[in-house]
Amino acid sequence: MKKIFLFIISSTLLLSANAQLLKLESADSLNGKPKKEFYTTAWVKMLGFYDQNGIPNVSSMSLPSIPTERDSANKDGQFHADLYQTRIVFASRFQTKKLGEIKSYIETDFYGNGGGGLRLRHAWVRFNNWRIGQAWSGFTDEESWANVIDFDGPATGVWVRTAQITRWFRPNANNDILVALETPLNDYSRYLQFDSLIQPTQQSVPDFVTHYEKRWKTGHLQIGAVARAIEYRNAKNKITYKPAGGVNISGSQEFFGKDLLVFQATYGQGISRYLVSFGGGGWDAVPDLKGNLELVPIYGGYVGYQFFYGKKKWDTRENNHFSSTFVYGYVQLDNPLEIPNNTLLTGHYASANLYWHVVGPLNLALEGIYGFRTDEFLSNGDNIRVQFSMEYNF
Repeated sequence: MKKIFLFIISSTLLLSANAQLLKLESADSLNGKPKKEFYTTAWVKMLGFYDQNGIPNVSSMSLPSIPTERDSANKDGQFHADLYQTRIVFASRFQTKKLGEIKSYIETDFYGNGGGGLRLRHAWVRFNNWRIGQAWSGFTDEESWANVIDFDGPATGVWVRTAQITRWFRPNANNDILVALETPLNDYSRYLQFDSLIQPTQQSVPDFVTHYEKRWKTGHLQIGAVARAIEYRNAKNKITYKPAGGVNISGSQEFFGKDLLVFQATYGQGISRYLVSFGGGGWDAVPDLKGNLELVPIYGGYVGYQFFYGKKKWDTRENNHFSSTFVYGYVQLDNPLEIPNNTLLTGHYASANLYWHVVGPLNLALEGIYGFRTDEFLSNGDNIRVQFSMEYNF
């Protein structure tokens, strides 16, 4: 059959990452749907802020970046603004007889090349409860994200994207079980300078991730777990595997028909790479000065509450609707060697914002953030950041 594509161009007034700017459908159908569908959309986000100590991380106020009294770095305030969080999305659906519906999804932002270049966020194909590609880790709970301007949010947020092979098992519409193999990461370099006997090596065992999610009309609960094998060469130049893992409990609950509570609590050893402010910082393990690694225990969590002013519900809101989100988070990394002290870092994170939902696709927001942390020498420091954003969804 000759395929004729219909071009349907529509702007929507839905505040949604899936709002479709351009949609193409094939004239033929299968499974009661167009056999082929493709859509693309985008949204523009400008972020600007004033940071009291001028910490280098411009996308978020990362707790490990806050200078302490022991640091010699200049603590000069800075103003910065960019549009790197602007995103472009491409997605498709293809109906088949053998596999049912095949979905594909690509999403980019502009944090590549240090800022301004395209960066791949998501790229996956999904069919028959399988997902293959790069997406949020199964250890992550997307639905427990607090509505904040800060790109990373609380330092204890489990927000990491990985290349993965994922399988869902769904006993019924309200219960999900996920199992996945995800790309491992060598992330224990922070203190290796103190022990030349240890040699980093490539990771050969994928991370195993699983979670169970229970949903109800006004909320959900997710319990996730990760198991890892951290690999390195010890003092005898022998490849050694260090078992690591952790759990993450998270969820959400609606109140008064419009407000939303979200929370997350995480504990583990050698799982710092999964926490947004610590991944890539080399926090998973420390050398014992005898040619071996010791895993770093980490625990923390956050709670956030989104309050909608007035009686309007989120899904039926009108113009000039306002909301505020209040967040508090805590994190602690213990020192398994207890030298010089029994912690490597402790931190507190608090934020409050005001969102103005001007019209469906346009939001303006103002947010204040306070962070406090101590380092391995119990030296402490704090920071204040005030930021604003403009979001427009096509």
